[in-house]
Amino acid sequence: MPTTTKKMLVAVNLGECGTHKYEFLIPRLDGDDTDAFLGIDSGNSAEFGAVSYTGVDLVAETLFSRYIDSGGMVPDVDRALRLLDDYLRQIKTFKIGNVLGIRRIDNGFELFLAHNRPPAG
Repeated sequence: MPTTTKKMLVAVNLGECGTHKYEFLIPRLDGDDTDAFLGIDSGNSAEFGAVSYTGVDLVAETLFSRYIDSGGMVPDVDRALRLLDDYLRQIKTFKIGNVLGIRRIDNGFELFLAHNRPPAG
């Protein structure tokens, strides 16, 4: 059964961030093993993202379609959909407002808590 959630990561200005503030973030699907998120519309990298409430159920296919519609390319569609489903499953385990980072592991990635909420400043 596909994972659904109403949570999504949005870009925050912490560390290296080439995305637009509040842009939705996804794991890199282009084969790049960088420990960074990818802006779903801009294609730019972001080091951190904050868990946000979207108000609508999201599934891997929705994120994949939006990424492709914005000009993104992937070498393996099935793998990309599996990564996005895992991404949504992991996001569900965090609280709204948590700031997350991403790190690559053997066959994918893991999200980690960087801050309980975005630092003031």
